[in-house]
Amino acid sequence: MASECMVRLRHEGTIESIRYFECRRTLMEMLRDRGYNVSESDLTLTLPEFRSRFGQYPKPESLGLITSHRNNPSNKVQVMFRGNEDIKKKTLMEIYSQIVDRENLSRLILIVQSKMTPYARKDLETCQCKVEIIKLADLVVNVTKHVLQPKYEILTADEKQELLRKHKVEANQLPLMLRTDAIASYYGLEKGQVVKITHSGEMFNSLVTYRCVV
Repeated sequence: MASECMVRLRHEGTIESIRYFECRRTLMEMLRDRGYNVSESDLTLTLPEFRSRFGQYPKPESLGLITSHRNNPSNKVQVMFRGNEDIKKKTLMEIYSQIVDRENLSRLILIVQSKMTPYARKDLETCQCKVEIIKLADLVVNVTKHVLQPKYEILTADEKQELLRKHKVEANQLPLMLRTDAIASYYGLEKGQVVKITHSGEMFNSLVTYRCVV
């Protein structure tokens, strides 16, 4: 019965609102999993509530937010959603003008739907905060929730060094994970970070592996 109600609610609204709803929910889960402050109301927001708040045809710029890290309030991230237009160098002036608390911002996440010109990407490198670009389509589904996905844990710098000492290896001798990997993108991993991956299944209780991001 619950599934029938959800299907009916989805059919009563626009496909566009459904797409933005799913993507923003994944975004909230992603920020939470990265350690940022995310309200419970944003995590549990229903589709009807989303449509009531943002409308049947949500404006991308209305979906953004700014929040801080739970363990370090000075570590702030701002998220901006962009529309279907290509992002050019001149578009960045508009983006920069929307940055809140520029001096204290640690990371800017741009959720894009179209291509970005090489000139714009080059210009973003001069931004004083870390700029991360995520495609809207990559947020439709939370990759970490797939039933076959193992458990991922990001090692701290101390945990990484302890691991390397214990096994007497260098970081580049560990199996590698590309920064473009879906999991690396979800957690916003940087080059050199190490991920602990725990596999569980019927054939074994648990299997632990480690990967270094490159």
